[in-house]
Amino acid sequence: MFVARAERVSLNLPIAYHQPGDDFWFEARAVNLSESGMLFGPTELPLGTSLEVLFSPPIQIGELAPGKQVCLAEVVRTTQMRAVAVRFEECRFLLDA
Repeated sequence: MFVARAERVSLNLPIAYHQPGDDFWFEARAVNLSESGMLFGPTELPLGTSLEVLFSPPIQIGELAPGKQVCLAEVVRTTQMRAVAVRFEECRFLLDA
């Protein structure tokens, strides 16, 4: 059975991430982004790590709309270049106060 992958867009986009419940956010840069996930680094996180990822895509990517948002995600792949791929589980927009 063939399952199509979501279209990936190469972006050099600043992001912030942390494990849910942590107060400190780490900074990194997205390498590519799709509606289902993101590759970013530099970082070294183990497979299965749950994260919150904060970013603001400048354009619509699939069903992922532009604008500041935070996504719950899970690390599903690591690379030798100190990057990780995460799969988005849920995303929500953040409104400026």
